[in-house]
Amino acid sequence: MNSWIHNIFLPNLQKPESVSNKIYESLLEMSSDTSMESLFKTTPLNDFWRRIRDEYPMLGRMALNILLPFPTTYLCKTGFSTYAATKTKYRNRLDAEPDMRLQMSSIKPDINQLMKNKKQFHTSH
Repeated sequence: MNSWIHNIFLPNLQKPESVSNKIYESLLEMSSDTSMESLFKTTPLNDFWRRIRDEYPMLGRMALNILLPFPTTYLCKTGFSTYAATKTKYRNRLDAEPDMRLQMSSIKPDINQLMKNKKQFHTSH
């Protein structure tokens, strides 16, 4: 399986069935590198595999190819759920794109600042 991606520094690392002998040699070399082990312990998993790509390009590429589909699937499902919640039978003519952009954005608006900049055009209201 791909358990080596989650912890390459386990003792008695067995050769995964899905890797070639050359990649397994790189795995063994990396697992004996103490500086890599300390980096692994102090860095999030995706960042670790991204950082080691220069020194171990095959391992880094292989690990990231296995790890990356999960976040992209999550974002796709989140987008579809947002779309389904926005575009209901009562709002079927609605252009959902601007609403979805707001709902899916990670930027949080500063409401107080927006209200300070707002000018009232109608004095009667």
